[in-house]
Amino acid sequence: MKKDFPSQNGKEICEAVMEMAQEGEDLYERKELREEMLPLIVFRLSREWYAVEITKIKEILKKTRITFLPSSPEYIAGIINFRGNILSVTDLKVILGLPRDEPTGGTRIVAIESGCLETGLLVDEVVETIEVQMSRIEPVPPSLPPERRKYLEGLFRWENRFVALIRVERVLENKVSVS
Repeated sequence: MKKDFPSQNGKEICEAVMEMAQEGEDLYERKELREEMLPLIVFRLSREWYAVEITKIKEILKKTRITFLPSSPEYIAGIINFRGNILSVTDLKVILGLPRDEPTGGTRIVAIESGCLETGLLVDEVVETIEVQMSRIEPVPPSLPPERRKYLEGLFRWENRFVALIRVERVLENKVSVS
């Protein structure tokens, strides 16, 4: 609560300070800097761990029948019916150069969006929802190939694993530029 000090005399200033002290305000209170936390969904692709910001996720779906789309880029697994709308399904393994595996019971489609663009990300397993301190996210190492690095925002350590944060806008931008 901000108090305006009377400008008339010292007695009024003293009374205002006393009033603040009685109300429990600390004149020397320091507001702790709270580190910004980033809520994420962690998922697995092959033997690697990735994450997406929760704010970019519309829904997580069990793998359903994906319809092949002729003449689509290799990284488009196909399309699905998502609440009466057609949603393309992006195979992140193709984009990131990972080996393809057969879908399992844990395979999910993570419907993501940014602005007016959306797609479903085909993932092997959704593992957990976590919050990570922004300061723990490290830059992507320059040793990664540029074609892979451009889809990643950074890396962080979680439960003795390195997790790569997916740059959703770049995945969606890729979808638009090739289509």
